[in-house]
Amino acid sequence: MTVTQGNTMTVTPTREYKEVFVTHLSNGTPLSLPIHTIKGAKEGPVLGISALIHGDEIIGAEIIRRVYNRIDEAQLSGVLKLLPVSNPLAFESMTRNTPLDMNNLNRVFPGDKNGWVTDQLAQSIVENLLDQIDVYIDLHAGGSTPMVDYVYIQNDEGLSRAFNFPILYRPAHPYEGTTATYTTSKGIPSITVEVGGGPNNEKDIERGVEGILNVMRKLKMLPGTVTPPPNQIVMTEIASIRPTQGGIMVPEFDFSSVGTVIEGNQVLARTYNPRTFEEIEVIYAPFQKNVVILTRGSFNKVSPGDYGFMLGNLDSAEEN
Repeated sequence: MTVTQGNTMTVTPTREYKEVFVTHLSNGTPLSLPIHTIKGAKEGPVLGISALIHGDEIIGAEIIRRVYNRIDEAQLSGVLKLLPVSNPLAFESMTRNTPLDMNNLNRVFPGDKNGWVTDQLAQSIVENLLDQIDVYIDLHAGGSTPMVDYVYIQNDEGLSRAFNFPILYRPAHPYEGTTATYTTSKGIPSITVEVGGGPNNEKDIERGVEGILNVMRKLKMLPGTVTPPPNQIVMTEIASIRPTQGGIMVPEFDFSSVGTVIEGNQVLARTYNPRTFEEIEVIYAPFQKNVVILTRGSFNKVSPGDYGFMLGNLDSAEEN
């Protein structure tokens, strides 16, 4: 219900939860998407937030849960739509891709209701979330082993900066078929966040929560002062390094190296054959000044082609 008080439009604040049906699995179980909608007491933009597009990036679901619990709808202007588990099948198997067809959900948008199950998920996300919002935040992570930390600059640099992460990335060639590719094509201000993974530290969860709340304050969806960003570095060149050999990887730097600078072409990790103990690959930092964006910061098994490291070139970065 909407009422008018003077020149201000107010609405009855509500919370709603629904399971959006997508399809049936072969065992008869319905596949659905969980969507929470919080309507504030005043008019304002519709902000959509999604997580777990990739099933091993679980930190986003916890960030969304905490945001949900901290929002006071009586203080909210606008509508908050939350999709904490975008790919339930990949979440169940803790895999990046959908296990039934092994497709990457974040490469098939806008999807196809007559396509693979991953395409059907994408089409349902478009219809039930992305086509209903004015602003968009998509939460990602390093996965079950690597840790990552940066925010993409998509089509609204001010909002990306308001997430208050120290490192941002302005890609020359954005990935095709992502949620943000779709929303930016529709002129929807969009933020893609990469945070946590690996041990999924409490501080990274809270940084994600506070980043969202600060963006909401900037959008005037929440009262309060917008926290100004720290000194930020905008990366324009990031090297993604994937191991070519599988085995046991022993890193030279732990997770605390994320966000720091490694000088010179130092060794990042060594991979050993667990059967023969032979050193079969040494991975080096690619630049003279390397900003650690993503890393495997602990002893772990690695397969050929796994995500290994992402290093930014500080010499080509934009600085405040």
